[in-house]
Amino acid sequence: MRTSSRLLLAASLLTVAAGCDSARETTTGQPNPTTSRAPEAAPPPGFSKTLTAAPYTFVVSSQGRLGQRQLLVRAEQDGQELTTAQDSILGEVKDAQLVKLTAGPGSELLVFVEGAGSGSYGEVRGYWFGGKDWERMTMPKLSGPAARGYQGQDRFRVQGKEVVRSFPIYQETDANCCPSGGTRTVRYVLPDQSLTFRQVSVVNEAPVVQ
Repeated sequence: MRTSSRLLLAASLLTVAAGCDSARETTTGQPNPTTSRAPEAAPPPGFSKTLTAAPYTFVVSSQGRLGQRQLLVRAEQDGQELTTAQDSILGEVKDAQLVKLTAGPGSELLVFVEGAGSGSYGEVRGYWFGGKDWERMTMPKLSGPAARGYQGQDRFRVQGKEVVRSFPIYQETDANCCPSGGTRTVRYVLPDQSLTFRQVSVVNEAPVVQ
């Protein structure tokens, strides 16, 4: 009898343990509503452009979220990567051009960036490549009379061997929407054997009377 009782008790304990394990398997597989998250939105598509200046090919692209973009400039020869320049930008790439601004060998690569936000502060990123080597070119910051009344909305273009920058001029009482001081045009050149642009002229144009 004792043996039978012990067998019945062991069988009962196994049944209870199996029930507990089953309950655990059922509950642990359920998601916790307090820790679930909505999926993050995918970053917007970036910029991509391929430029060629024999024997090199340049692939200019941007990736990442607005305000945290990465600018990549990849130099290739015969389909093989030579080097890649990488920079952080606050806005988005609007265009990229291969230009000839100096009498030296090779071309300069300019990347035009437009900042995020209502000001749309613009900038130019310049690069020089020579095989596996590359260097950044520097555009001077606006200062003095060139910076007076400046609040962004830059427009850049290349004209001959000059980089031309234009933007509206704000008076002290102007709202963000309505600059009333006309337009300022600033011109830059890249001296031979230099990586720093030089400002050569500042011209203010009066506002157009409607």
